[in-house]
Amino acid sequence: MRISAINTYSAINRQNNSNNKNIQKSNNQNISSKPSFSGYTENPIIPNEYGYISCYILGQDLKPYFMGIENRVDINNDSEEKIADYLARNIKTYTENFDKNRTFEKTPNKNNTKLYIADPNEAISDEIRANHGYIVYDNEPAFPTLEQLKEKYTSSKPDPHDFFHDLRDYITYQQRVISADEDSIENPVDRNTPEQENKYRERIDKSQQKVDYAQNLFNIMYKTGEDFMYKDFLANKLATLKYKYNVADRRLKDIEFHKYLTDEGIEHNQAFLDNYYESGADYLSYNQRMGMQCSINSLKRSSEELQKEYDEYTEIKNNGPKMIEETQNELNRVLDKMSKNFEEVKAYYENNHLENI
Repeated sequence: MRISAINTYSAINRQNNSNNKNIQKSNNQNISSKPSFSGYTENPIIPNEYGYISCYILGQDLKPYFMGIENRVDINNDSEEKIADYLARNIKTYTENFDKNRTFEKTPNKNNTKLYIADPNEAISDEIRANHGYIVYDNEPAFPTLEQLKEKYTSSKPDPHDFFHDLRDYITYQQRVISADEDSIENPVDRNTPEQENKYRERIDKSQQKVDYAQNLFNIMYKTGEDFMYKDFLANKLATLKYKYNVADRRLKDIEFHKYLTDEGIEHNQAFLDNYYESGADYLSYNQRMGMQCSINSLKRSSEELQKEYDEYTEIKNNGPKMIEETQNELNRVLDKMSKNFEEVKAYYENNHLENI
């Protein structure tokens, strides 16, 4: 498994997406490109050919989460209030499952279902607020803390959290801020004051510094990327070995009993079927014969799986202490290597005061 590189975000991607409201996607299909953040309106309500609606929020189809007749909402016959309530439930599902770095602010327009996707740091006018049901703010993702990374590098417990993903999100957000403020300088709605120009440039410089910090941290952590996954694999393997060694005697008896019953079933059914064919009888239909044969084949597969499990537990019972020791030693070796790598991360945080970023 490889750690993927960071995809950068540039001003060329910041086109107005107001036409997105008419785009319909098939079930479970996500938009592959990043949504632009130039401040635009999106209509998340998508009706099908029968008038029943589903919601498509910021590139994510929510329809799979609202299947069933109890979730049907008809755009032609149901009230605006019911449609707005349906959207509110979809938004809640979106924030719980997809993106916790966005805030959906409900405006006083109770039944309005239009979303305004705000630019980072954009001041929302009264006119925008009056014409939309929600203002969607793109919040700055959290920068990993040193304590979090210490746990990732030095704990003997599995830690599957993907900090590379966090850093990609963090960098992408800062690049959006840069792009938005550059656009405000180059294409202002009204003539910028010197104070506004300075504010934009200071924010650009600060965001660029954050990009550099995050990119450098990503590169430092990349050196350990494969070891993160290998450590988690070893930690899980060690826990599994210890558990299976402790329950080996009981499991062997259980497997032996179930395999005996399974093999008896195979033998009985096969004998019945063989006798039927040898006798030349015709009281079983084709479907009944095929059903019995399928049952025999299924029991044989179960018997094979039980035998594999029995062999595994026998190996663990006989060699468990040695297997546990070898896995523990390999885990210790990897942790020692990672702990040394963590010193570079720690020094980078301390030298650049990243806890206060």
